[in-house]
This record gives sequence, structure tokens and C-alpha cells, in this order.
Amino acid sequence: MKKKIALLLCSTGNEAFAAGNVIIGAKKYLFQNLKDEEYDIIFYTDKLEPNDENALKKIFQRIIIKIYQSPFSKKMMDLKELNNFSVFAYARFEAFNLLDNYQKVFYTDTDIVIQKDISHLINLDSELYATISTISIRNSAQTNQTIPLLEKTKYNIDCNSFYDGNIIISDRIRNYENITEWCYKKTEEYITNDLVILNLICQEFDINITDAGETFCCFPKSENADKAHIIHAIGPQKFWRGTYNKYWEENNKIWIEAGGNQTYKENNAKRKEIDKIVWWIPTFKLRDKIRRYLLKKAGLTGR
Repeated sequence: MKKKIALLLCSTGNEAFAAGNVIIGAKKYLFQNLKDEEYDIIFYTDKLEPNDENALKKIFQRIIIKIYQSPFSKKMMDLKELNNFSVFAYARFEAFNLLDNYQKVFYTDTDIVIQKDISHLINLDSELYATISTISIRNSAQTNQTIPLLEKTKYNIDCNSFYDGNIIISDRIRNYENITEWCYKKTEEYITNDLVILNLICQEFDINITDAGETFCCFPKSENADKAHIIHAIGPQKFWRGTYNKYWEENNKIWIEAGGNQTYKENNAKRKEIDKIVWWIPTFKLRDKIRRYLLKKAGLTGR
């Protein structure tokens, strides 16, 4: 028998503190009315420090930790996007495979904070639940090679995309067992990012999208941020890099008390040193290229 829901998180081990923060919020505001046998939390990562693994298990004893292996070719691994977001941006594709064991899967980025009760989402009657953006699939592509390739396909790339930082998928989706493999294959074929691919599956597999509205994926500077259920610190201004949120800070104290590492402090220091190294480079394109290279060598993403 399938469990009701799984929370899926995907990130490098040096951002375990962010995954822990999301889990703490989910325990308060998502799973509080469920029995243990009705849900799981799954974390795809690369390598965890012992302190962080212990902290995650203190926060949620039954956490399922899986090591994610990139399925991509070297050509894909050299893409600028992978330097910006890391291969873990594509690990969210694994959500569809999880529908064999769960009625729903809630994938969320780790740069979010849950600040109000969202337990009602467990009983959603929709195939895919996400916040529709004002940005088209075309404008989400981010690589020069992608658009000409997509223009030759049957897909409408001028419709509005949805934000894939927070999505809930259901086993009501037809042929869901084929979607993860399709996503990886088409990522390489179209040389593009996870956002484009997830939007294309709705056309390929005839998936109905329910618009979650801004409250499900609200940006910190929005006038509706205080009323929103989930805040998503999209871009470089994370909660651990100067964007204040009292709920995130409260959760972070619990993480520290559980013995988790505060790797964001060390990482922020590395970023500042790299920014000092590249600041004198006169052209943005070259400066950005070198910055991304140095960040990758330091084990950090470009965002």
C-alpha cells in the first residue's frame, strides 16, 4: 500500500543545513497531523559530514538518505548551467519514480522556508500543483543552443512556465513511470535546464497543472511575503546570505542545537575571496566564467 506523501529534497552535502531547515519547517507545518507510516522524507545528496548526518537523523529519525549519481554525459556536465546550479537541480526528476511508493511527492528546493500551516496540501486533488510564473518556457531556457532545438519540436514554448522550486505531483499522472527517464534524455537532447524540461512534460504527458498562486512560492521582497505559506529565496540572496526571515532563523537554531555544521559561514567566506580575485577582470563574460570555475573548484555552485 502506498504512503500518502514523500518530501523530496536534493542538494550537495555542504548545504545540509538548508535541507535540515526545510525538514524542521515541514515537521511543524506539513506533517503534524500524519502518522509515521503515512509519509517519508527523502534526501538526495553526494557526501555528508558525520555531524550533518547525525543532525538530520536527530531532527527526523526516519530520514532516507540517498547518494545521487549524475546520469549525464561529460558534455552536459560542462554546461554553464550545471556550474550555476549543480547537477542536483536535475535530481528532482527522481520524484516521478517515487510515485511507485507514494500517492504524492512534494519536491522543494532547499532555499525555502515554510512559515504557515500547509497540511491541507496532502489532500490536494490535482496532478501537478505549482505556481505559474509570468515567464515563458522560451525565456527560461538560459542557453543559446536550446531555443533553436525547441522551435523544431511540437511544443509551445511561448506559454507561461511554472516555478519548479516547489511542486507537488500525484500518482494520478498517467505513465508517470516513464517520465524520469524521459526528463534525463530530453535534457541532453535539448541542452537545457530542469525548469524547461519539467514544463515540457506537461505537454508531452498531458499533465494538468493546478496553479498554486503566489502563497506557495513567494519571493522575500514581495508585498505578500508575510502572508505567504512558503518563501523562496530564489537567486543569490539566500536566507544564510543576508535575507532575513525569522522562521528560518528559528529553524537554524534547532539545526545548530542538533549539532549540524554551519557550513554556510565558511562558504560565504570562500565566495567573498573569489569575488575579490575576479573583481578586476574588465569584461563581465570573462569575469563570470572565471568566477564559476573557481566556485566549482571550491565545491560551490554559481548561485
